[in-house]
Amino acid sequence: MAKKTYYSVKQASEFLGVHPETLRRWDKTGKLQAEKINKRGDRRYDLEKLTRFKDMVKLGTDDKEEARNRIQESLKSLEKLASEVKYEFSMGDHFRTARDLAYFILEDEKERDRFQALIGLFSFQVKDDEFKSKMSGTDGSGKYWAFPNIEDFSKSDFTYIRSLLPKYKHPRIKSRIAHFLWITEKDHKMAQTAIAEYLRVVDWLNTEIKKDPEGTSAFEIVNALRSAYILAKKIKYNVNEVNQSIASTILNFDNLSESRWAVTHRLIEFALENWKEYGKDFWENTVQICKRMAGEQEKKNNLYFARDFLSLGEKIERLVFGLQDKNWRQKIASSFEDEANAKKDGFVQSDLLIKAITEYKALGNQEKVEELERSLQEAKKNLKFQTFSQTMDLTDWVKQIRQGFKALIAKESKEQLLVRLTVDGSILPKYEEVKKQSEEMDKEFPLQSLFSHTVFDSSGNMPRKYDSEAEKKYYSLLRQYQFSLITGEVLVKVLFEELIDAGKLDLDSIMKYIADHLWYGREYELLDPDTKAVDLKSKKWIDILRPGIKSYLMCLETIKDKNVEEARTNLILAIDSLTPKIEGLIREFYETIGKSVDKIKPKSGGKNHTTEKKDIADLLREPYAEEIFGNDLLILMKYVLIELGGYNLRNNVSHSLMFRENYLLSYGHWVFIILLRIGAYQISIKPNEEPK
Repeated sequence: MAKKTYYSVKQASEFLGVHPETLRRWDKTGKLQAEKINKRGDRRYDLEKLTRFKDMVKLGTDDKEEARNRIQESLKSLEKLASEVKYEFSMGDHFRTARDLAYFILEDEKERDRFQALIGLFSFQVKDDEFKSKMSGTDGSGKYWAFPNIEDFSKSDFTYIRSLLPKYKHPRIKSRIAHFLWITEKDHKMAQTAIAEYLRVVDWLNTEIKKDPEGTSAFEIVNALRSAYILAKKIKYNVNEVNQSIASTILNFDNLSESRWAVTHRLIEFALENWKEYGKDFWENTVQICKRMAGEQEKKNNLYFARDFLSLGEKIERLVFGLQDKNWRQKIASSFEDEANAKKDGFVQSDLLIKAITEYKALGNQEKVEELERSLQEAKKNLKFQTFSQTMDLTDWVKQIRQGFKALIAKESKEQLLVRLTVDGSILPKYEEVKKQSEEMDKEFPLQSLFSHTVFDSSGNMPRKYDSEAEKKYYSLLRQYQFSLITGEVLVKVLFEELIDAGKLDLDSIMKYIADHLWYGREYELLDPDTKAVDLKSKKWIDILRPGIKSYLMCLETIKDKNVEEARTNLILAIDSLTPKIEGLIREFYETIGKSVDKIKPKSGGKNHTTEKKDIADLLREPYAEEIFGNDLLILMKYVLIELGGYNLRNNVSHSLMFRENYLLSYGHWVFIILLRIGAYQISIKPNEEPK
């Protein structure tokens, strides 16, 4: 039997948030009785009973009959909820009270588990033929978790969920249950049911939109039709019927809904993926819709959306009818030019002018190209880089983590602490968590995912655009990663402050650690793959890393001594020295494990080729980079070193695009941590042997 935990009257009153006299009164009346734990008669409260009582108070009852009635009512009211809730994946919250009533009042674990299954079922975000978790992450031990998670459902859960299907009529409920059972049990009848119910969802939503154009989520129509089509194709069932529903929605979507342009655009794009399944009459009508929608958006001065429909119209005519009508592209080019002329913001104007120039080049209008290139040079003169900031009070949190670091640093050796800096996963933002947060933000604000994004460098040039769907998603991921990195940077800053303050981070201990534990301190022989002659490919990297590491440590020491100018000087030296070397380290690491580090570059005309070394962007974007480094370290390296949407240190340092104020201490911390982590990957190569 597990040992009980007892609270004193004072502890119990604090736990429940009531006055001690209230507890004594409840004890006398029998509402919440204490236990006598010894011969002296000391009164104590069992923690388990306190927890149960607290939950009873929260639930508003301790009566079992009332609890049963409320549980039944929650099941009955699901139909009504399905008709009222804006997003179908939010229905899971409906069953939380029923679950708690079952557990805390009825003390029925089986019933609790049933409602937990319903919470999970109706919390999934359904996309195409996939049930996606609402949230995910890693626990303190680094183990991955997700909610909801299909793996958490038992056989009895599936049986219970199946039993509910005939009890409900609303298509939102029936489509979700049937689709879930198809996913989990591959029951074709359930897939057929899901298809039929998704089409009913579309009909129901169209009716609801007419009643309340703005209060109904029109985007659910897109999801329902996509899911229905993908299911229909998989099981080869009612594909034509689904296509008819897609076509009908495109041609007849309610004009009162402000979401009609987005829904129509997404469905046309989806239909184009399988354009041969639709007749030419449909596509002729769809071209007219594109023209009409483009005109409507132009009148509203929504030129971005107008261009979307112009591009779609051009694509339909080219793909379906084999036409090459330049009028579409001409209108798009003119739209970019007109919008650029109306903008005063230098960044936006430059971006639009570049897009207009690109379109006019494709049209062969050299006169316009030269005219707009002159305008672009003028626009770049008006670029004004701004800094946006938000104040957050992290005082208590920083105080807490500082105390934790102090305790840890005090009991661990210098070497142990360096090992932590090298391998501790809690220091880095978790890729999967960031990805999930990014996906949730895209769902919550769907319009954001429709816009392309442009990144400018400090010279006003536009070296990076995020246009495609995959690129837009990646840009969204980078933005979310930026927010996660803010917390990480505060944490790392405090950690290094405490390490320096405790005297646990010095040059000698770091260099010894590198020499003993990282491959930077090794010297080994490699065979030339062609001549088989011994090629001393690697000397000790430790020798050329030492000056940069020394400057970095001197920066930390001078910050501690409040010598800001000297700290800044050492920081610049450290970042300029260490950042470019990461490229060489990664290249050599790849080479020693048998990965190619060369790329073939064709000369003009394509007849001759040259060979050159892959740069760091090539190296980090190799398909096997994720497998080697893991997602958490890989995205950190990309964000810090090569992404224009991130810090882009390698490019900015190498091309002298950074000035004194651009060198931040956090950059130094991340570069140092990256160096340690790359060096921890062990290279097992014996002298006179080829790498394996």
